[in-house]
Amino acid sequence: MRCTVAFATIAAAAQPAAAQSVERLGLETTVSIDQFAGQATVDRPNIVVDITAFVRLGDEWQIYVRPWFRQPRTPDWDTQIYQAALRYEHQARIATRVEAGLIGSPIGLGMADTSPSSNPTIAPHLSYFTPMLPFDTGGPRVNPIASTYPPGVQLTLSTNRWDVRGALVSSSPTRIFVLGGATNPAATPVVEGGAGVTPAAGLRFGVSFAHGAYLTQSELIRSTSDRQMTMVGVEGEYAFGYTKLSGEMIRDSFETAGDPAAAYEWFVQGTHTLSPRWFVAGRHEGTSAPARGNAAFYRGQPTLKIVEATLGYRVTPEITLRGSYFTRQFYGRTTWDRQGGAQIVWTRRWW
Repeated sequence: MRCTVAFATIAAAAQPAAAQSVERLGLETTVSIDQFAGQATVDRPNIVVDITAFVRLGDEWQIYVRPWFRQPRTPDWDTQIYQAALRYEHQARIATRVEAGLIGSPIGLGMADTSPSSNPTIAPHLSYFTPMLPFDTGGPRVNPIASTYPPGVQLTLSTNRWDVRGALVSSSPTRIFVLGGATNPAATPVVEGGAGVTPAAGLRFGVSFAHGAYLTQSELIRSTSDRQMTMVGVEGEYAFGYTKLSGEMIRDSFETAGDPAAAYEWFVQGTHTLSPRWFVAGRHEGTSAPARGNAAFYRGQPTLKIVEATLGYRVTPEITLRGSYFTRQFYGRTTWDRQGGAQIVWTRRWW
């Protein structure tokens, strides 16, 4: 919470007190509670409190911070600062945005679903949160893509037809970074970028790219150099009528002690509004991880597969109820866990 207080103090000092009208402040809170029952579940609810606050420093400058509190079916709370950055935006024929601080990675379409208010299903993108099984010796486990907001700087240019972005961040998009975390990856520069085209209203195609060290020499045993990774992704979104479809595929190439290893992450999801209050949603996602050890002993890459089908009901503009059928197959398993889940989400934009 010290980071939240620090950003609030900076913002307050940047403008005279009389100038801090409601129009210069923004605050949105989301609270969700969900519970699953069935195979391989925990008899405790999952609670998330997601807060986003910003202060406008001028017509084109703002500071925003996003603290996140979660009780993940255990007695202990997980507290994080997901985002905290200074942003500059200039509206022109080519719109410009510059962000510096804890920023959202320009890679990963699923990053837009991290808040329970925007996620169409109950479960998050588990491929973003579940590390792959070890496939190389001497280093920590990595993700195919991580749901993380690392320190860095990002530039975005956009028009009604295209967008392009580039970023320099301090850790690989395959490693989880938590502000103040004891297991954060060693800082190393990683270059990220992406571009998209919108040929028609509601339709967008995009590509993304990242390159840099995913393991540094200090994290490795018996290694004299960093190990590099290259990530390439494609994504698409299509909204028409009362339906929205989206999906992505990401390929990672990891440098190892032997031959390079490849991993894949993908998802497809859709949402359809049945009436002003009712909607249905679904997601199918998966990860294909590199084979562990000597590939001759394995028939193929271990996989993670997840399917969720959701029915939602909007009680009020602020309260949404969801019910889901959820099934998953973890790495190395031949059977599927089958579960049913329920969730309530409350979202309020205060000003």
